[in-house]
Amino acid sequence: MKIDKLKIKNFRNISKIEIEPSGGLNIFTGANGQGKTNLLEAIFVLATGSSFRRGYDINLTQYKTEGYALGARHSLDGRDISTELLFSVNYDKRYLINKKRSRHNHKDRIRVVIFTPDDLLLIKGSPSKRRAFLDFVLKQISNEYLYDFDNYISVLNKRNNYLKKNQTESHAFKIINEVFVEKAVRVIVQRLHFVGVMEEICQPIYNLINQSQGEMKLKYALSFEIESDKINRDVLQAALRQQLEALQGEERKRRKTLVGPHLDDINIYKDGRAAKIYASQGQQRNMVICLKITELLAFHKVKGFYPILLLDDVLSELDDDKKKVLIKFLQTADFQTFLTAVNLEGIEHNGTAQYQLEEGRVERKE
Repeated sequence: MKIDKLKIKNFRNISKIEIEPSGGLNIFTGANGQGKTNLLEAIFVLATGSSFRRGYDINLTQYKTEGYALGARHSLDGRDISTELLFSVNYDKRYLINKKRSRHNHKDRIRVVIFTPDDLLLIKGSPSKRRAFLDFVLKQISNEYLYDFDNYISVLNKRNNYLKKNQTESHAFKIINEVFVEKAVRVIVQRLHFVGVMEEICQPIYNLINQSQGEMKLKYALSFEIESDKINRDVLQAALRQQLEALQGEERKRRKTLVGPHLDDINIYKDGRAAKIYASQGQQRNMVICLKITELLAFHKVKGFYPILLLDDVLSELDDDKKKVLIKFLQTADFQTFLTAVNLEGIEHNGTAQYQLEEGRVERKE
């Protein structure tokens, strides 16, 4: 998947941008506050329907305008696809694929992997941050996962309502319990599989960025114990039922569900030890960047095509040697990248598409 043409109008500080980006690495430079992150945000909003930053659509609209318009032409499986997202303060928000009104889970939609400085919390932040990371990519990969995840959250909320109302002795609660187990395991199985794919990929990427210094590992961490050496759907269901039974008294006391995929985590290890505890801040930043590239490559392994990679100010998180390694990797990669940076001092970037952003305007640099 590659964006062949991008149009942005009245979005944040961008009045109008029209570019035909390279199919490989595209670098956008400029001082802070000139619109670099806004450009990446526009691509993200076009792909997902919402921003990675807080704010309603009205907050994304350029000051003193009546709405924004985002559009792209991208290629997928040898086909040219047009995507538009139109927001008006007076009317509504319309999403179109090939000029036809569509939903944001359309099979031909743009898919993205994004790094922002906030992602540095992936290692040392709360488990909810890592769950959100996993859910975001899986929802882009699979509409089945999107459906299963939404169903799980719905059943979880119903189960919590029974606990809050102290109605755990009812026949309805027993039925909810069985449905909860089934929906939970469907989510867990898909997460386990994808983390397994990422586990195979992350070490080679970590070796590449770090010149084979050290080890990085990932492991999906369940919120309940499994005694069997084998993990399959039946084993997971039996273990989850057993844990729910063991936690009956505590759940009634606390009036909420204390086990399930809404409490699972991803354990990330540096040289066999928990990275959130033992890795330095510099090592954690490096590992997050490796994790994002791993996410993209795992996406490709599952789906057979690459999403678009969006990297916001990633170079400021790396030392000079790692910057050079990353840029060289991106220059020769088969996927398309949009990267922002204040400047490229000391970085070899000849032959790379480069743009200068100033006050929301973009200019291609030769």
